[in-house]
Order: sequence, then structure tokens, then C-alpha cells
Amino acid sequence: MTETTDLPASLRDYLYRTSVPLAVSDIAGDVPLVLVNTAFCDLTGYSEDEVVGQNCRFLQSEGTAEEDRTALRDFVRGRGADNSRFPILNYKKDGSEFHNFVFMTRLRDRSGEVRFVLASQFDMTTAVQRTKIETNDETLKRTLSDVEQIGREFGLAMIGSAQMISDSVATMARLTLDDDRP
Repeated sequence: MTETTDLPASLRDYLYRTSVPLAVSDIAGDVPLVLVNTAFCDLTGYSEDEVVGQNCRFLQSEGTAEEDRTALRDFVRGRGADNSRFPILNYKKDGSEFHNFVFMTRLRDRSGEVRFVLASQFDMTTAVQRTKIETNDETLKRTLSDVEQIGREFGLAMIGSAQMISDSVATMARLTLDDDRP
């Protein structure tokens, strides 16, 4: 396994200093992690000692889609461009899931050989939840519109009620998400 000392000192120091969750894997063998920074540890709940030497797949679980796993595997095996991004469902140490948007770059040495893979992690859970809220809002609006139409057919006055109910539910859902942010 490659040691972090094989990384240029300036790069290694920068990776440790940045607030973006980062991980570096050695391309050899099972592509073990050789460096994770504090932001990575904060995001995943794992300590550096727990993860260095492991393949990053430990963040995956049965809920992780196979096509997402395959895309990551193909990249690590050298298929495709040297830079890519991948949405993937990952799991923290405590078992909670997070929607990870991983940006990966192959790092080459002076001779052009790939030596490492640098991966930056972005927790997109809140964005995914907001997308679901918008989808649910649209479904709710259609349903309430249908209910309003049926009510009119039976002589019930519901003018504007469907929109007001829909807006109220959407507002409460957004406030709940905003309250859950760290």
C-alpha cells in the first residue's frame, strides 16, 4: 500500500487543510484509501484510522444502486475520462444514509501513470429531499385540484382551498427541512 508520504507534501498538506471532504486512494490492489481529511471524517462519522487501508465501498450498503456502484468501479478501473462525477447513496458510520455526489479525478505521476484517485464528497441529501418535496407538492396540487373539481360537481364551495392547503403543506415541509439543517 502506498503511504501518504508518497503524495507531494504540498498536496497532502492542502488536502488535510481544506474544508471540502476529500479522500485519496492508491490505484493499486483493491484501491485502498491512503488519506482522508477531517471534513471527510466529519461527513461520514468514521475516523481516519478506521478507513485508511480500506476501499471506499464500505460507505455503500444494500440500498446503494448497482448501476451507481458499477459507474464508480469502471472509473477506478480506468474507463472513461480522467475526471467524472457520480451520485451515489452512501451510509455513515451510524447507519444513516446520505446522498453523496462524488467528484473523482485520476492523479498521474510525471510519466503519465495513474497513481491515485482523488475523490471529493458533497452531501446532497437536503437537495434530494427538496426535490422530493417539490414532486410531492405537484402531486398534492393535482390531487387537491381533482378534489376541488369533484366538490364543485356536488355543489361544494372550495374556491382557492386546494391551493391554500397545498401551499400550507409545502411551507411546513420546507420549514421542517430548514430546522433539520446543521
